[in-house]
Amino acid sequence: MSPFAGVSTWAALAGLMIGAGHSPIITSVDAFVPRSLQQQSPSCRTSASGTVVLSSTSVGELEGATNGAMGATSKKSVASAPKIAQRWRKSTKQLATLGPASSDREMIEKLFLAGADVFRLNFSHGSQEQKKELLDTIRSVEEQYSHPIAALGDLQGPKLRVGEFSSETGEMLEEGQIFRLDLDEAKGDNKRVMLPHPEIIEASEVGHTLLVDDGKVKLSVSGKGKGYLDCTVEVGGKISNRKGVNTPDSVLEISPLTPKDRSDLEYMLKIGVDWVALSFVQRPEDIEEIHALIDEHLPAGAFRPHVMAKIEKPSCFEGDSLKKIVARCDGIMVARGDLGVECAPEDVPLLQKEIIDECRSQGKPVVVATQMLESMIESPTPTRAEASDVATAIYDGAD
Repeated sequence: MSPFAGVSTWAALAGLMIGAGHSPIITSVDAFVPRSLQQQSPSCRTSASGTVVLSSTSVGELEGATNGAMGATSKKSVASAPKIAQRWRKSTKQLATLGPASSDREMIEKLFLAGADVFRLNFSHGSQEQKKELLDTIRSVEEQYSHPIAALGDLQGPKLRVGEFSSETGEMLEEGQIFRLDLDEAKGDNKRVMLPHPEIIEASEVGHTLLVDDGKVKLSVSGKGKGYLDCTVEVGGKISNRKGVNTPDSVLEISPLTPKDRSDLEYMLKIGVDWVALSFVQRPEDIEEIHALIDEHLPAGAFRPHVMAKIEKPSCFEGDSLKKIVARCDGIMVARGDLGVECAPEDVPLLQKEIIDECRSQGKPVVVATQMLESMIESPTPTRAEASDVATAIYDGAD
């Protein structure tokens, strides 16, 4: 299966939707537009957040400027020029995550030609040096085709996990049993395990839900003491070493930026990514924290990257938190993976619409992510449901 077929399919579906007249009211292109062209075009305006908003005439101007800037660096780039120039008419962009199968120059170029506008660099995996090599390759392709390609650095965020068990294969928890989470460093068994996060114990109350291993095991807090939680197993299953924990009912008093994230952020500023994606956003103050860090570490004269907040916690929807989060960042990602774990799956489509509507009302770019065309990892064509999913995101106004 071609690694870039999904990008081509998305591009085709996006083209069909836009051709039918369903494009966003505001075209937020921001990092997708070269900074030099932003200055040249009188029809570009910049919102208070720094988001570049184009009128319909400026799209034509930018297309003309791009055509004039197209460098004949190779026969391939010349042959691709008309197709690339048409992208200015495409309101909806495609974001592609680079992984082990798509890290060489040939594949990145193919992904770009297939329709990718943004490449996501996932700092959860691999070294900083590997990300620098990927960014250098992206800039090389960008220069070859004289067409802007945005690079988004995605910070890992806090990883909340249980400790280790005496049995290497883990333990089976039965529905209805009591299971304790505590701060004891001793290896766990079928009655207890270490939870090395006192902030979870502090924030949890009786009746709160804890989800283990992406929701495969569901626990309900039935008792709380100093340094421990007693939980009733509502959905049983196997739990093993270092499985993740989600806390949908609790707002944790922790920073969204771990020491690793702070190091990665400083490195992103050094190498010059266009966007920084912040994981584990719980409250508007989290956005202020990363802005302050950028101010502190941004090299003199360097380009200031835009901040994209990943919405994946239920606390983002409490009161006017979503409105404030959107106002304080430069863009939003609907991170449906963790959002679908912490919220009921049937709620995610409505939450997606709510997020997109808020972003449109404030003129901020919004990305819909996770499990887009996922079946195409194995299949040459998407399912009908996946095609509808892409169409729905575009109809709703995703950028």
